[in-house]
Parts: sequence; structure tokens; C-alpha cells
Amino acid sequence: MLPDFLKVKASLETMLKYEMELARLSHMGVFADVPTSVVVEGNNTVIIREDGSVEEMGFEEITAELQVNFAEVETMTHEMVLDKINRLAKEMEGKKAKFAYEQIGKAVEDAGNVVSADGKPFSIDLPLEFLEKMEIDFDEAGNPSGTMFVAHPHLFPAIAKAISQAEADPETAKRAQGLMDQKREEWRVRENNRKLVG
Repeated sequence: MLPDFLKVKASLETMLKYEMELARLSHMGVFADVPTSVVVEGNNTVIIREDGSVEEMGFEEITAELQVNFAEVETMTHEMVLDKINRLAKEMEGKKAKFAYEQIGKAVEDAGNVVSADGKPFSIDLPLEFLEKMEIDFDEAGNPSGTMFVAHPHLFPAIAKAISQAEADPETAKRAQGLMDQKREEWRVRENNRKLVG
């Protein structure tokens, strides 16, 4: 009978779970700060929106596979294990991000909040237009809180250029400031209503 190293296996399992979680977090990108919850039973979930509308959603199965051949085990180093874990986490989080962006795109489309450049080059008017459609929260100091813009890396130079041009144009800066003041006031009203209800 071969010995069964239970403590060693338990320690290895703990280490692998820890490394997997680190790798997973490193590949989550913008979704790393999104709160999550565990659904312990059932085959769907319900979203109740602030306007009272209800949407039922089924679950999506997302999988990634890690294979280790017996021949590899004898020569496998710690770095090789971490590399496999990292590749597994990257594949898994990539699939989850793709699904999340699809769901966000559908929700934005359904809500009528899509802003299109209609083939024109990126300009500061685009982010100002979608800021107008957004509900923005602020912290106690009055600074925007929890708002994040996500763009494809190939847009970064155009975004940087548009921001530079906007900062140099007093009219655009005034428009942006007016928009943020309006959003801050909308947030203040929402917060006051929430406190009155509570």
C-alpha cells in the first residue's frame, strides 16, 4: 500500500487555490472591483432595477481547461505550475470579460443609451455625450466616485489628443464643468430622496 500524504496534499491544494486567485485577479482588468455574490441554488437570478423594472437572467456556463500529462509531472518546476495556472486564469477571465461586455452592450442598447461616433474620428464631444446619459455618484468631497471609462488601447492616442484639445479650449472646459455640476446636483437630489425614504 502506498502512503497518502494528506497534509502535504492539503497544503498544495491551499497554495494552488491561492495562486489561482492571484492569477485570476491579475487578468480581471476593469472587473476586478465589481462586487460578486455566490448563488447557492436555482438556475436563474433576478435583477431589480432602480426604476422598479425586473429582469430574469439565466446562468452562463464558462469553462477553461488545464491539462497536465503524467510525463510532465516528474520534471515540472514551481514556475511551470504557475505558468499553467496563469494561462488557465487568463483564458477563464477572458471568456468572462467577453460575456460581461456582451451583457453590458445589450443592456445599454435596450436602455437607449448607446452613443455612436457614426464613423467620425474620436472627439471630446463623444465622452461628454455619454456623460450626459450616465448617472454619476460622488463622494463626500463632491468628486466623481465609481465611474470608469473603458476603451480599446488603439483609441488611447485619440483620447489623449481630444483631452488635450479640450483642456486648451475654455468653451469645452466650461461645458464639461457645467455637465459635472449638473450631475453633482442630480446626485445630491438622489441622495436626499434616499435619506428621506430611509
